[in-house]
Formats: sequence, structure tokens, C-alpha cells
Amino acid sequence: MDKVIEIANRAVADYGFRQAVLYGADEIARRWELTQDERSVLEGPVVERLGALPIPVQPEHIPGEQAQIADLIRSAARP
Repeated sequence: MDKVIEIANRAVADYGFRQAVLYGADEIARRWELTQDERSVLEGPVVERLGALPIPVQPEHIPGEQAQIADLIRSAARP
């Protein structure tokens, strides 16, 4: 799930990239060569969480938001 965490971290910090993920998660998954499990996590909980973020995320809040999404991804990846 490292690739999904990397995508999510970038999307939190970069609003333009966040829009690309929100409205083109399937294309992002293809370009990053995600597995089906990674794709499911990206297109499900990650997109939902990214959609709930403020516009923009204030610089001082970026590390905290990234940590929360990384935890969400790790939780979603556990069987």
C-alpha cells in the first residue's frame, strides 16, 4: 500500500493533484500500476477522505492529514 500512501500524501499537499485523484482515480491507478487491492482502497476510502478535506489544506495541517490518511489506508489493507 506504499504507492497508495504516496498518492494520498501528494493529494493532501497538492490541490491540483487531489482533483486528479478525485475525478480520475481509475486513471491514477492505471498510471501508478496499482494492484486490484490497492485500486479498491484508492477508489474507496481514500477518495472519500480526500473529498472531505478543506480547500486548501493549510500547510501546518498537511502532516497531520497525511498521517490520518496513511492510518486509514493501512487499516483498509488489513484482512
